[in-house]
Amino acid sequence: MTGDKALNNPPAATDRRGDIPAGTPLLVDQAFDGDSLYALRATLEAHATEAGLPEGRAGDLVITVHELATNAVLHGAGAGRVRVWGHARALHCQVSDDGTPRTDVQPAEKWPYEHGHGLWIARYLSDRFAVSSGPGGTTATVTFALPANDHSDSFRLVRHSRNTHVVLSLAGDLDQRAAHEVGAAVRALLSENPAPRLILDLTAVTFWDAIGIAALVTAQQRIDETSAGAMFLVGLSEEFKKRLAALSPTPFTFSDTPDDAVQHLPPPS
Repeated sequence: MTGDKALNNPPAATDRRGDIPAGTPLLVDQAFDGDSLYALRATLEAHATEAGLPEGRAGDLVITVHELATNAVLHGAGAGRVRVWGHARALHCQVSDDGTPRTDVQPAEKWPYEHGHGLWIARYLSDRFAVSSGPGGTTATVTFALPANDHSDSFRLVRHSRNTHVVLSLAGDLDQRAAHEVGAAVRALLSENPAPRLILDLTAVTFWDAIGIAALVTAQQRIDETSAGAMFLVGLSEEFKKRLAALSPTPFTFSDTPDDAVQHLPPPS
């Protein structure tokens, strides 16, 4: 994420191919095939957590690299190699096949972009994504920003009840614990009002993972199931808006500030 209100610390720029900087030690350098993907997942989880990635984002990294490795197995050469290194407050993961495509599948340079799988997941979950193909095969590199040194994983949810709407202000990590609290708060709101007007203020959210995003999606779905409810997300960076907009179909309505959102809320029923 980038911007003044970035949710994840922006990684340093890498070149188009995501090459490993000269002299950078590798945290992981492991070959894989269809029979060793489980072992690869265990290795990735251990090193991502050890490097300081929060638990939820470590899980996102494991899912992403597993999907890329599966692409190499199913649509490339049937085997490949994963390399992971740390650089500029980020973890970089490179997945490559050996460039000799199996005869019963697509060529390596045609790893498919299927919604919810492989390259789509890599582009959606990672903070940066690059892929290149050629005679030597396909190489995909994903980057996951590490939290700042003073990062705290605490989460806070504060409810502000107004005359015409409710604001839920979130602060800290939007992760699994946060997902439970957001879900409970939305359920409580729905029990009080069959047509709630809800503003979720994410200005103070400092880090997120896929489970946190799923909580936002679930909240929106619950509001949409009401007869006249409405929900706005406010305080997001432009980069985070783009991340959520990658969902298909996009369920959210965005606004810059709570005051702006109030101006666009439908009249109370």
